[in-house]
Amino acid sequence: MTRIKLITSQYEDHHVSLDTVREFERTILTDKSVSEPSLFNKFNAKASFYFWKIETLFGFSFDLSASFFKFLFIGKKHFFTVLMGPNFRKCFPYYSFPNEKSLYLFDSWPKRHKEIAAYANAFSIDHLFISSSQAAAKLQSLVKFSSCHWVPEGIDPGLYHFNPVEKKDIDVLALGRKYKVYHNLIVSGLQASGKNYRFEKVKGELVFQTRNEFIEGLARTKISICIPSHITHPLRAGNIQTMTVRYLQSMASKCLIVGHAPEEMIHLFGYNPVIEINMEDPVNQLLTILDHFSEYEDLIERNFTEVLANHTWEKRWKQIAEIIAV
Repeated sequence: MTRIKLITSQYEDHHVSLDTVREFERTILTDKSVSEPSLFNKFNAKASFYFWKIETLFGFSFDLSASFFKFLFIGKKHFFTVLMGPNFRKCFPYYSFPNEKSLYLFDSWPKRHKEIAAYANAFSIDHLFISSSQAAAKLQSLVKFSSCHWVPEGIDPGLYHFNPVEKKDIDVLALGRKYKVYHNLIVSGLQASGKNYRFEKVKGELVFQTRNEFIEGLARTKISICIPSHITHPLRAGNIQTMTVRYLQSMASKCLIVGHAPEEMIHLFGYNPVIEINMEDPVNQLLTILDHFSEYEDLIERNFTEVLANHTWEKRWKQIAEIIAV
């Protein structure tokens, strides 16, 4: 039986995006076949990472299969790491050893594909699990040894909750980086109509300062604006349109999503779970929805049920574990 070793962060990283990584990691660790390795401290992890940097720079290599590492290879192990983008230092020193190894990658944007492929080829990664279907297909054409699999983002719905409609006091919420064109079209109209529109007022400043405030904020929200990165930040995302966890978090909090559904999301759900934005008359669209919010209860409930049934991290991990076990 393959013993799966989950590599969790050995560094003091603090960023809101890493909440999603840790949410997935906590789900993985509920699997009794998974454990965390405890052989190395932070110093050893950092040292091995910088050794690799030196190897890459000067073109020589250290033999990490030396006899004093042999004890690491007793029994069949499979190292697994969840990464928010190609932050490969998290994998060291474990991925230097000749065990089976896999990665799950969020944010696999086109500019990083060559970097991801180079690492996968250098360290003979067995499986790359990619949150974007388009990125998975592209990376498969670049890697030599790895099998690339599309495993969409998921959610632990137990971490989220929702308020009844009459207690949802945030009318419209735009989390994270704004779609400036759309924001500029709606902000004054919503404010003039007395609607509570929450958004990033200063670049880089969080709408909600803590994780608990974020979860409570979603629970208080009627309309959540969700627009994929290929529209909001095309220089970064290129032509890759993908479903992010924000859609699922909004659904688990029983928000109505207004924005744009990536094609892969419509494929996953079997229907379009998003109210597509009307760029011709965006303010009136939002005000009409808010005035007739009860008409969207069926869609909100359908989305909520769909997320709980098919889009949890537990489901995603089961899919990954079955592939690793083959």
